[in-house]
Amino acid sequence: MSVCVLLTGVSFGQLPTVLTLAPDGRSTGMADMGVATSADATSQYFNVSKYAFAGKGGLSLSYAPWMRKLSSDMNVLHLAGFGQIGDNNYISGAVSYFSIGDITLSDGASAVTSNPAEWAAGLGYSRRLTPYLSLGVAFRYVSAVHADLNVLNIMSAGAFAADVGAYFQHAVGKDHISAGLSVTNVGTQFDFGSEKVSLPAALRLGTFYTFNLAPEHALGLGAEGNLPLTGDNALDRTTVGFGTEYTWNNFLMARAGYFYSNKNYGDRSHLSFGVGGRYKIFALDVSYWLPSSSNSTALSNTFHVTLSCFFE
Repeated sequence: MSVCVLLTGVSFGQLPTVLTLAPDGRSTGMADMGVATSADATSQYFNVSKYAFAGKGGLSLSYAPWMRKLSSDMNVLHLAGFGQIGDNNYISGAVSYFSIGDITLSDGASAVTSNPAEWAAGLGYSRRLTPYLSLGVAFRYVSAVHADLNVLNIMSAGAFAADVGAYFQHAVGKDHISAGLSVTNVGTQFDFGSEKVSLPAALRLGTFYTFNLAPEHALGLGAEGNLPLTGDNALDRTTVGFGTEYTWNNFLMARAGYFYSNKNYGDRSHLSFGVGGRYKIFALDVSYWLPSSSNSTALSNTFHVTLSCFFE
């Protein structure tokens, strides 16, 4: 199935989608929360500083079909990994690939079909400063696409982006609290010749509180906001997520959340649900979205799957 764009003198792809889609099955089961949750292999997307509390190392591979209501060939792939160097230093890497599928551009008289894709590759460094606080930085190269319907052509361009993040965690009696802050995707512009497009720079801020109900049972609750730092109407384009994660014996997990976005700016509001399991060094996480607005039905049947392994 292909997506057909029948317009004159306008463009799509104003922001590189590959940088705005949470990639993994854990965070997407909790309404795209990841800046303050416990660290995992895909932490670089949300907050690179979390790796300093993630263990000795790990790898993850994530897959998600995207907007199946519109196209049968849009997919997101994400590969991430990290490793410890010395006592308090960590390095990480991540590669994201967004296949947009077959796109047909038409001006009514002629048509051109293409199969564009966006991708990003980055490296990060994280350091644990104290038993409670870590900082991190990441740099990446991004390749995005842009359609110029005046000449019926899909062009690609690259840009360099940087992230900085901070993560705090501490025990509260038998419970645990964490907080995170990150500034992501700050960097150069995409130069498509006739137009320059900014990176989707954003400020993420969140907190997560875990109640240790019993030795085998834990319940976490959190909230997170994502404030755009470029473009107009930043507050109207802010998204908010509320999520929860129940863990049994560090073996089985159940998750749920609500993601809110303004109906006039993306309208991606949805309920999210997820499950996970971990056995020895392996973990599997799956999420599913249920749109909460009739205008966001393109998100129907969206799911994410992540397979991870950890080095202990």
